[in-house]
Amino acid sequence: MQCVSVINQKVIRNWLIISVLSILFSFVYECFSFGVLSVFMLTMPLIPLLMGLLPAMIMAEDLGRVYNDGVLVLMSGFTLCGILEIYGTSSVYPPLMIAIGGALVLAGIIVKLKAS
Repeated sequence: MQCVSVINQKVIRNWLIISVLSILFSFVYECFSFGVLSVFMLTMPLIPLLMGLLPAMIMAEDLGRVYNDGVLVLMSGFTLCGILEIYGTSSVYPPLMIAIGGALVLAGIIVKLKAS
């Protein structure tokens, strides 16, 4: 049981670090955006908090590589969407990244449910 506790502490610590760094990145980027705000950039730090840290604390276990990668791809897609929105341009790739991230999260949940 001690191994599960140590692994869970590492997972929680990692998601907490990712969450704090994403909050700092979003804050600094918004400070230097000359008053232009992006909903994607403002909500990006909620992704690792709500989809990474919260499930790790509630379930007391890691949700798996596919799920974690999905959360990170989703976070990257939101970040890229926010950067391009602040810059005033668009691209087809950020929405594609968000869709792929969502699909990976769903696949990770399905894999975890089938394993239990």
